[in-house]
Amino acid sequence: MPNKSNDYIKRLKGAVKSIEAGDYDDDLLVDVRQQTDEFGELARMFDAMAQKVIFRERQLKLLQRVIPIGVTLSAEKNFNRILETVVTESQDLTNADGGTLYLLENEKYLKFVIVRNKSLGIAMGGTSNNKITFKPVQLYNKDGTENRHNVASYSALTHERVNIADAYKAKGFDFSGTKEFDASIGYRSKSFLTYPLENVNGDVIGVLQLINALDVKTGEVIPFIEFSVLEALVSMATTALVGYIREETLRKEIVKLRIEINESRRSSQVAEITDTNYFKNLQDKAKQLRKKTKK
Repeated sequence: MPNKSNDYIKRLKGAVKSIEAGDYDDDLLVDVRQQTDEFGELARMFDAMAQKVIFRERQLKLLQRVIPIGVTLSAEKNFNRILETVVTESQDLTNADGGTLYLLENEKYLKFVIVRNKSLGIAMGGTSNNKITFKPVQLYNKDGTENRHNVASYSALTHERVNIADAYKAKGFDFSGTKEFDASIGYRSKSFLTYPLENVNGDVIGVLQLINALDVKTGEVIPFIEFSVLEALVSMATTALVGYIREETLRKEIVKLRIEINESRRSSQVAEITDTNYFKNLQDKAKQLRKKTKK
């Protein structure tokens, strides 16, 4: 027993050094944590503390990544690249296999604008120049009721974030379309994380959906872990989208105003011409010529 105790103490010290070095692995104490004595309790407490430290360090590292992304998004002038960056960077942060971005259209439906899946090699929308063939997600049913069976429309309607561990076992949502898609290509959509994108007024402008979080070590699909850094990225991305949409709307209004001004000027110029004596004399001569030709 003393030898075991010494071994446990030695391994706990090794785990301390590993977390100081930033390379702690929870497998280091896996058998010690299974013990029912005080060493087991100590190992479990230490592992819980180590996981919290690792999580905070990961948050800090991710935040250091997210801030430059936010700067890039705010300076980007290519709308498709903005949309694409929102999805790909969110995938990287969460180690998600798939990502989809919807934008709200006419307050009635969510339009697919970006679709990405790493393992399937799917890249549609954005700078890919590949057309998205999926039909928009309707926010309302034919009878006018809210479409809360689709997780994306539910998120948009309720302004709620939805985290689903396994879509095939989820209650309250209709994943029949997802299951058909999976069956057609031999895929398995499992974990989902769906975020509503809101402007400063709290209005939803779109929805970000991430699919199949992958375990870094095993590559297996796991539930999504929600963390504040992803929220920061979503917030900055939404700000960039809102800014671009506002600018684009302003551009369209300016173009429309120019057209209206040009039309108004054209009408005014025509009126000025037709009101002159010279134009009226031309009209009279034209009438006289028509009379002569008729004779």
